[in-house]
Amino acid sequence: MSRPCWVGSLSFGLVHVPVRLYAAVQSKQVRFHLLHDEDGARIQQKRVCTMDGEEVPYKHVVKGYELRPGQYVEVTRGELEAFDPKSSRTIELEDFVELGAIDPVYFEAAYHLVPELGAERQYALLVTALHRSGRVGLGHLVMRHKGHLCLVRPFGRGLALSTLHYADELISQDTLPELSVMGPRPSEQEVEMVLRLIEAQSTSFEPRRYHDAHRQRLLSFLERRGRAQAKIAGPMAPPAPPEEPEAAAARMELFRKIEEGIAALRRGRAGHGRAERALPVQGALRYRQQAAHEVRDYSGETEPPRTRRGPGEPESS
Repeated sequence: MSRPCWVGSLSFGLVHVPVRLYAAVQSKQVRFHLLHDEDGARIQQKRVCTMDGEEVPYKHVVKGYELRPGQYVEVTRGELEAFDPKSSRTIELEDFVELGAIDPVYFEAAYHLVPELGAERQYALLVTALHRSGRVGLGHLVMRHKGHLCLVRPFGRGLALSTLHYADELISQDTLPELSVMGPRPSEQEVEMVLRLIEAQSTSFEPRRYHDAHRQRLLSFLERRGRAQAKIAGPMAPPAPPEEPEAAAARMELFRKIEEGIAALRRGRAGHGRAERALPVQGALRYRQQAAHEVRDYSGETEPPRTRRGPGEPESS
């Protein structure tokens, strides 16, 4: 549940109703951030002095009002707070008027006005009275150190509060030269045709029938783009600094020595394998030569060569 933006009471005459104020509208506008196109990181705004081009710390930033082009009057926060409207926790309804008498151009922001716990009876009394009277209440509200002209009216199961623009905030149509030039007066036949068209398209107002099609198409496009790119906007590792020439030469020399060592190891393993394969061949040759020599000795001498006896055989005499 959202937090109330104002807590106080609503009063008129002898009626005093403790109430809370909640925002009734939430903006759905699609907002974008500024990113760096090379790495996708957020771009920060800096406070830069237009005189010397240097960045200004926040503690040295003051407010100023421009009296004339290039001429500013500096004010402090304390001086401005002295002019803030007196804080009040009461909305005093001063006048009651017909809602149709207020042009919609005066409406600014809308809020839900709900009762505090225990004040439901007084609240319901005010809701019923406003419904039957067909009028709305006008009063003043002090919120966030600013005074507002406000309107309280029945809405749904309770009350709604709308802040209103003051009359001097509206831009007069007299400042628009296009409205000072009147075209030819339309004929009655043309007026009747337009009236029939309006009648054919007349219906009751149902807010849920209307949607922000542009926002929906834009959000769908952004979802598809996000899935396709899978690009995360965030800080990335800075690029590696360029390598010094001496370090590059040393690195290349190290690589060369490593490659020479690997080649030497490969040659050594190849020679060792050939030597191992030659050992059985040389052993067989020596054995055949020794056997032939013993056969020659036995043919001319009195002692024959000894033979290996098997297990359990008597030694020959």
